Amino acid sequence: MVVVKYPVKCVLCEQPVEIEGFSTDTPQGRLAFCCAGCQSIYQLIYMNKPKAETEHKTINKKEDN
Repeated sequence: MVVVKYPVKCVLCEQPVEIEGFSTDTPQGRLAFCCAGCQSIYQLIYMNKPKAETEHKTINKKEDN
């Protein structure tokens, strides 16, 4: 039996990264993901925060005064 070990784990779910190509460049460096789903979820959660906070303030402009 052949055992294959993958040295890189997905940043989001920690599964082995078996396919290259699912990565995102961040200020901390290049992050690897096991699939497009994990990559998309990571981007939605961690990379869109400043935009979402800005939009929230714009939408609630009357309440901020």
